[in-house]
Amino acid sequence: MLDPDISTADALRHLSFDEEPTAAALDRRRFLRLVGMGVGAGVVAGGSGSLLDHAFGHDPSAWAAGPIGADDGVLVIIGMYGGNDGLNTVVPFTDPNYVEMHGGLAIPANQTLRLNSSQGLNGNLPTLKRAWDDGHLAVVQGIGYANPDLSHFNSMAYWMAGRPNALPSSGWMGRWLDGYLGGTDDLYAAAEVGTSVPLHLVGNHKKGTVVGASRPGYGSATDARSERQYAAIRAMAGGAGGGWRAPVGQAFVDQLDLARTLAPVIPDEDQLPDAEIVAKLEVAARLVNANLGFRVVTAGWGDFDSHAGQPGQHADRMAELDAAISRFFALLDPAWASRVTVMTFSEFGRTPWDNDGAGTDHGTSAPHFVIGANVKGGLYGQQPSLANLRRWDRMTHHVDFRSYYASILDGWMGGGSSDVLGGNFEQLGLFRGPPGSTPPNGIVLGDGGTVTPNPSPTPVPTGKSFFHPVSPVRIVDTREGIGAPRQPIGPGQRIRVKVAGAAGLPATGLTAVIANVTAVRPTQPMHFTVYPGRVDRPETSNLNAVPGRPVPNLVAMAVGDDGYIEIYNSNGQTHCLVDVFGYTDGRSNGGAKFNPTAPKRLFDSRNGTGMRRGALAPGTAVDVQVAGKAGVPKTGATAVVVNVTAVNPDQPGHLRVTPTGRTPATTSNVNFAAGDVVPNLVICELGDGGKLRMDATGASTHVVGDVFGYFADGGERLITMAPRRLLDTRDGTGAPKRPLGPGRRVDLQVAGLKGVPAAATAVVLNVTATKVADASHVSVWPRGGSEPSTSNLNVVAGQTIANLVICRVGEQQSVSLANPLAGCDLVADVLGYFVP
Repeated sequence: MLDPDISTADALRHLSFDEEPTAAALDRRRFLRLVGMGVGAGVVAGGSGSLLDHAFGHDPSAWAAGPIGADDGVLVIIGMYGGNDGLNTVVPFTDPNYVEMHGGLAIPANQTLRLNSSQGLNGNLPTLKRAWDDGHLAVVQGIGYANPDLSHFNSMAYWMAGRPNALPSSGWMGRWLDGYLGGTDDLYAAAEVGTSVPLHLVGNHKKGTVVGASRPGYGSATDARSERQYAAIRAMAGGAGGGWRAPVGQAFVDQLDLARTLAPVIPDEDQLPDAEIVAKLEVAARLVNANLGFRVVTAGWGDFDSHAGQPGQHADRMAELDAAISRFFALLDPAWASRVTVMTFSEFGRTPWDNDGAGTDHGTSAPHFVIGANVKGGLYGQQPSLANLRRWDRMTHHVDFRSYYASILDGWMGGGSSDVLGGNFEQLGLFRGPPGSTPPNGIVLGDGGTVTPNPSPTPVPTGKSFFHPVSPVRIVDTREGIGAPRQPIGPGQRIRVKVAGAAGLPATGLTAVIANVTAVRPTQPMHFTVYPGRVDRPETSNLNAVPGRPVPNLVAMAVGDDGYIEIYNSNGQTHCLVDVFGYTDGRSNGGAKFNPTAPKRLFDSRNGTGMRRGALAPGTAVDVQVAGKAGVPKTGATAVVVNVTAVNPDQPGHLRVTPTGRTPATTSNVNFAAGDVVPNLVICELGDGGKLRMDATGASTHVVGDVFGYFADGGERLITMAPRRLLDTRDGTGAPKRPLGPGRRVDLQVAGLKGVPAAATAVVLNVTATKVADASHVSVWPRGGSEPSTSNLNVVAGQTIANLVICRVGEQQSVSLANPLAGCDLVADVLGYFVP
């Protein structure tokens, strides 16, 4: 007899099924399992089905692998094995019983992410909070069943079977597969990302399959030994004789070819995120994107069985859940946004009372999450009362878990809940519409997490927007008391900078300002966050600096309704400079629009490109021809976007860029120390003859300039916005949680999410490199194009440096980023975009 108190892992092992292939029963699924090829199962040979189908002599139509129906929804199920503490997941922070019972485990109100005046999400769930804010997170409270069983094995079996207090013989999604597949043969419709098929994917007649959490292994190696093996297999496939040898050999040959095709698509195991569930959800997203025929993808992890040491353990599980959901939606193709729903389950909750080991014991009802673009966000069910519960009392449930399942099956999967669950159960109404009814848009839950389902696609703004270049002018210098108090900005302090009406700028109608912001004499490592006036400070940054050197960066920042921008200092004391180079408003008089160009080098003093050869001497100005060069037209351009880099200066100093023929102002564009290679983006009005004038103060330095676009009468409108984080390789936002280094690039979706409309043709990004391993450079370019020879950031070991980037949007609404020489983490915040 099985011990009901076995561990979570043992219970899960008893409720999962391995598939050991044999030559006598080598069907398609078993073959794929044998060779680690689950992820490639649906790759097709033209329009005639999978290559493996033909190898086994089957009619490809019988497998039905391939695109799912236009109205079919996809369900992703996340198992939280071990029993999740629901009270520390959705926290009833105003309930005194919670604070008393949970004792030292209770999470204070100020450490939660508020859902309403009495409840908040665990503080490690920012991705889910963003989904809640956008109306696409359903929190179903108090889920359980009558006469609960507190054994891991029994409770897990009941949840997986969808039948409480009964001997499990099949799973709820497996029985749904029975009906969905009908009498057809083995359809690749459901998969567990893991190593075995869990009970909930096992039906009476059909069951799901297994996909490993990595790219196909066998067939992608290119060493001599592997190539000899492949040659032997190919010879077997072409050999004479009947029986199973030829079809099996041919199947292996097809697998070899497919593995090499898939290798660039699915990451190696060591390139996937470190956290188990995050890696599994990345593979799940790639399976959905491939449209191989999957209707259900499941994945699970643990352990949530927190009898002791719960504060650290549960916090880690919550962070992993958040990162996994963030990563899934970050990778999900926007075309699937309205057709995918994610749900969670766990075999039980925890006790409301803590125990003597800083933990909780097996409990009963708990909340669960449903997330997606078509989910009707809000609270469902009821938070169980904690009043009058004695030490070993359990909370009462309010939602039968079969109602939770029925609402998913009938509301999202096309119906059949009464057959699957053996009765009619309450419908919770979790969805705002059927799959595909909401226009597709990217779900990006990640400002630290990456994908928030947008309630609807961001519309293209209809108002006018024109860029007006101005001769550079300084509007803030805290060293002199210009535009702000004459004192450094302290740690955690901010200054409010009046832009509207300052230094000749219009007093009304201003929508954005283009300015160079510089940190001067910082006393500690710090960063500035620049944002519109009178809005909440975002968790983004614009420049990073360390003691002993000034650091500038260009910003294209929306101006608040009050006519101000705000600048926040994260740490230490630092002075601040703000130099304005232009602004946007709705007035066409003298205004211009943006024209993006492919990155191209305009000048390089090291080899004489576009200017005389030789370092720029201190106090010596040089004019650079812009009009008619590097993609800028000979006539009509009023301003240029150029990345200017100082290379190997002999002393500390700064570069200044002004329109030729104008009196240079006391401004700066690039600040440097001796031996630096440091860039800064410059947007500057063109002067006499379509030229720019550069001069260096305090040092001799080489200068390099790369053009990324220009402004003219015709073109695209610049629309600025409050900054939002799109990418952070340190935590898995927008890309795998790993440094970017040689041989790898990041393809980052930038349009169709985070408030950027799908119609955006170019984006304004603040890109930061940090944790740099060695000297290198970072390039940003439209996805689908060739990696350019230009650079946007130049980095050295140990440095954290940021630069503004304006880049055309490429294929799949994305841009590409690469760091070809040495590893570093990358962060990218979107500040604006361009639309026709």
